[in-house]
Amino acid sequence: MRRESALRHGVTRPRSDIQVETRGLGCASDVTEASRQSSGRFGGPRVGRWLAKPIAEARAVLEGPVVRNAAYLYGTTILTSFLGFLYWFAAARMVPPQTVGIASAIQSAARFLSIFCVLGLNTLLISELSSDRRHARSLILTAAAGVGMFTLAVSGIAGIGLGMLSTTLHPGLSDASGIIVFVLLSVFTTVMLVLDDSCIALLRGDLQLKRNTIFAVSKLLLLPLLILVWPNPAGTELQVAWLSGLIVSLVFVPRWLGQLTSGQSSRLDFRRLIAKRRLMLGHHSLNISFASPGLITPVLVATIVGAGANAAYTVAMLVASFVNIIPFHLSTVLFAISHGDEATLSREVRKTMRICLVVALVSAPFFLLFSGTILAFFGPTYEMASSALIIMGFNTYPVAIKAHFVAISRVRGRMKQAALWTMVGAFLEVGLAAVGAVTYGVTGAAVGLFIALLVEAVLYSPVVFGVLRKARLGLRE
Repeated sequence: MRRESALRHGVTRPRSDIQVETRGLGCASDVTEASRQSSGRFGGPRVGRWLAKPIAEARAVLEGPVVRNAAYLYGTTILTSFLGFLYWFAAARMVPPQTVGIASAIQSAARFLSIFCVLGLNTLLISELSSDRRHARSLILTAAAGVGMFTLAVSGIAGIGLGMLSTTLHPGLSDASGIIVFVLLSVFTTVMLVLDDSCIALLRGDLQLKRNTIFAVSKLLLLPLLILVWPNPAGTELQVAWLSGLIVSLVFVPRWLGQLTSGQSSRLDFRRLIAKRRLMLGHHSLNISFASPGLITPVLVATIVGAGANAAYTVAMLVASFVNIIPFHLSTVLFAISHGDEATLSREVRKTMRICLVVALVSAPFFLLFSGTILAFFGPTYEMASSALIIMGFNTYPVAIKAHFVAISRVRGRMKQAALWTMVGAFLEVGLAAVGAVTYGVTGAAVGLFIALLVEAVLYSPVVFGVLRKARLGLRE
């Protein structure tokens, strides 16, 4: 169906994509080839026949454009998380925990604002460009310009409001320079959301991997210099290093996307986006309810428990994100499946959920054993989040169910109903995390978040496992 839709719009996909997708179906020729290779490799036809099916199934799970683009996304996460680990490690060693806590809370606020101000256009572009790329350049430029101007207007008011309402964030948002840095950080983060997801929509996840690599390396190199030249108790130098990395990485994106959309019009067409306002609203409400708890929680911890405690909590979240981001990336690439294509949806969800299950079973024991050791690298103050990190290690599978529920709802066009459920989940996550933080500090916040995710997994599982049952029935037929 997806290929037929592309042909109707006069769009051709790269031959490599079609070949990869065909291999991902796990056809009989794959099994025969796997059997032949296994027989020769392991010394006998009996062993070869025994290994043929699992080898073919493993190839089917790991191949295909969905998993490949998710692999680019996860490659980005691995690289940027490792360099982010070094970034916060350097910050933890060079400035006090109080400063790290303020800076990380302000950055979380800017990222939340970017999710709010992107207006659902990032995920809308994934679904739109996957079926029709004839107007890709115009759509991307219009979306980037629109969200940039909107964020510029909203972020100034938000920065002043946060500085007045939060005593913890006030030192970083109390003067003009702090507000300007916050505004620019919000604007560039929002624009990069649109551009990164445009690369995914065009099946060029490698481009956002390059962009994020430049971003991560740039901010890491600039951080020590800015700390030495511009020490600030509110952590403004940490935010400026982050902002500078965004600006440096942005320089390369227009040329890359320009090559992909060569020959297309660059005219801004806001009427085209306005015509899709209902779809935008659906994507926007889902994006807000899905992503906001993870960005609001650090601000809550900083406000309720303190900036020093939030520094430890932020580092624990960073470490856990190495694993917990995998379900999000796998489900994000599912957005490109054509509307109503249940056969492809069932096949790809079966692949991605199996990957998530394996990751969850491996990661939970790892965090149980090594959380304290990992956080000790940052300093004694950060070890207070060891129990919180252990708990975060158990979030992977509940997060997988939630992420796949959102992706399935997008493909089926049921975003309004899904947004209501995920909004309930968002209130649960933020509310229980706040109650836990008040009661038991950093560990309590992690426990509250975990309980909320378990409740959400129960609510969303009928939809997700319904798709998996269809996939199993399809295989039997």
